[in-house]
Amino acid sequence: MNKILIIDDDEELCEEISEILVDEGFEIKAEHDGLKGLKRINTSQYALVLLDLKIPGMSGFEVLKTARAKYPRLKIIVLSGRPFNKEMLQQHALEDHELNTLKLADEVISKPYEIKTLLSKIHAILKL
Repeated sequence: MNKILIIDDDEELCEEISEILVDEGFEIKAEHDGLKGLKRINTSQYALVLLDLKIPGMSGFEVLKTARAKYPRLKIIVLSGRPFNKEMLQQHALEDHELNTLKLADEVISKPYEIKTLLSKIHAILKL
C-alpha cells in the first residue's frame, strides 16, 4: 500500500508535492483542514501522512496526537515552519508540550526543504 495523505492548508504546495509523489508511484490524497484530514485518516488506510502544523479546523499538533493514539503504526512526517528536526527532539528533554508532541512523529522536516530530502525521508520511513 503506497497511499499518502497530505494535510496542509497550502493548496499549491499540496499540488506540487502530489505531482512529484504520483510520479514516484504513490497514490495521493490531500486535505487542507485538520478535521477533514483526521476524518480521512479514520476512513481509509494510508502508509504515510505528511502533516503541516498550522492548519485550520484542528491544529497539526492535535491531529498528530489523535492519529498516533488511534493508529500507532501509521507513519507520520511533520512538515514544520519551525527550525528543528527529529534528532534535536530526541536529544533534549523539552518542556514545551508542543515540542513533546512532535516526538510522536516519525520524522520532522523544517520548511523550506528540498524535495529530494522529502523523498529520501519518505522512502526511508516506508522502507522502499
